[in-house]
Amino acid sequence: MKRYWKKNAPLLLLTLALGLLAALLNAGVSLLLQQAIDTALAGVGARFRRLLWLALGYILLLCGLGSLSALSAKYLTGRMVQQLRQEVFAGILRRRPLAFAQEDTASYLSALTNDVKLVEEHHIAALLQSFELLALLGATLVLLLRLSPLVTGILLLAFLLILLLPAAIGRALEARQDQLSRQMARFTAQAKDTLAGYQVLRSYRRLENATQRFAQENQGEVRARLRAARLFALNEGLSDTLSVLSILAVIFASAYLVLQGQLTMGALLALVQLSGTFLSPVLLLLQNLPKLQSVKPVIARLNAYGDTPAPAPAGAPSFQDRIQLRQVGFAYQPGKPVLQDLSLTLERGKKVAILGQSGAGKSTLIRLLTGDFDRYTGSITYDGQELRTLDLDQVAGLSAVLHQNVTLFHASLRDNICLYEDIPPERLQEAVEKSGVGAFLSDCGGLEAPVGENGALLSGGQRQRVALARALVRKAPLVILDEGTSALDRETALAIESRLLEEEGLTLLTITHRQEPALLARYDAVYRFAQGGLVSVPHLPYTRG
Repeated sequence: MKRYWKKNAPLLLLTLALGLLAALLNAGVSLLLQQAIDTALAGVGARFRRLLWLALGYILLLCGLGSLSALSAKYLTGRMVQQLRQEVFAGILRRRPLAFAQEDTASYLSALTNDVKLVEEHHIAALLQSFELLALLGATLVLLLRLSPLVTGILLLAFLLILLLPAAIGRALEARQDQLSRQMARFTAQAKDTLAGYQVLRSYRRLENATQRFAQENQGEVRARLRAARLFALNEGLSDTLSVLSILAVIFASAYLVLQGQLTMGALLALVQLSGTFLSPVLLLLQNLPKLQSVKPVIARLNAYGDTPAPAPAGAPSFQDRIQLRQVGFAYQPGKPVLQDLSLTLERGKKVAILGQSGAGKSTLIRLLTGDFDRYTGSITYDGQELRTLDLDQVAGLSAVLHQNVTLFHASLRDNICLYEDIPPERLQEAVEKSGVGAFLSDCGGLEAPVGENGALLSGGQRQRVALARALVRKAPLVILDEGTSALDRETALAIESRLLEEEGLTLLTITHRQEPALLARYDAVYRFAQGGLVSVPHLPYTRG
């Protein structure tokens, strides 16, 4: 978290300065109280009236500084939370695909919401409050020593006793706070999965079961929260008890000094006031210490996300000639290869089809081609440049993949096609027509019409057409169809695939389980998956034009 404090150093210094001034003024109230009581007992009316006006001005100044201090602290906290959340989010997106898939999206969402909230309350706000409390404590201690070293000694002894509490429960609180963070992630995952799978659960009449599972996770989250809350409550209860005992000791010691003629009545009341002012920040500080300790594992987890390294500078890929795979092998788990000794050449402008059933390695091959995975054996080259030496984000930009499972965003048709990129109107129109989106555009309300959550307002075929338009509008040199027209009726699917086959200069890689002899004849080469590799499939040649 140090880097966020440094990023906001000017605002931090302003906040600390305002907090320091507010703390000093708070401590000074006891001096006004002493003067007012002693002046009243002495019967000096003129001086008492001056003190009254001074007190009114003092209160107004204290109120103004307190408000400015609180506002500055809120603004600083908001900026730090924004920066933390932004860096965590960016770090998550910087993860390579394999690392990204190791955690589910609910864990990421919980980190961005629940964990960031814990850091805001138990680290940022607690530290800012602690500084102001320390300033108040220091100023109060100086005034106490001035009025009565004896009373100051009593309070310091109480302070040492109270100080032992956080050390006793800090480790336990850290463990329970970590458990709470993880339980909140599981709770978020359960809620997300249930809501996303509503249609499936309803059709199988399992909504009641889903409600019961949600109730279990909900109860688990509450239990984890209560386990942490019990320790916080224990810490606060013991601190409050010691505080009350300390105040009683101060009152009796001060009263004894008054009886001995060593203190005035005004000084006695000032000591009681200062004792409360001293012990109150002590108690709050000791409540903050366990919070600061307990949130450490949460900060470590967020830092792990935010510190995901950016890709090292690498070469820019090109696809002017060919993409070549030579004896490529890949395994998600050691000893269980998905692809082995796979070789394939994609020449610029050629059309290639690969046949294979589910589980043959089709999706893995696509992710290798597009730079998702760099942990492979063999060689993958773009125009002779090894994939591992290239900028993998730029490699992904050379292709447009149309997946069988379409992901649409809760936005307009235009935004789902352009992905918030400023696309020239003529290029967008061309993609809309070639993909078939134009056929239903007027019915759904035009390009600005919303598609709903994950395209809920569109049919399966319409969603796939939108995904095809998204691929075409990129003008990428390589288009990959991964069962990309499977949700369309046969006639429409054949028409769209035929249109792509006629595109001059476009490199088309179709990976499918369907075998349409008339369509396959139009490809320059056809392969079939066999034992983790590819074998050529003889087919009738097709003459274009």
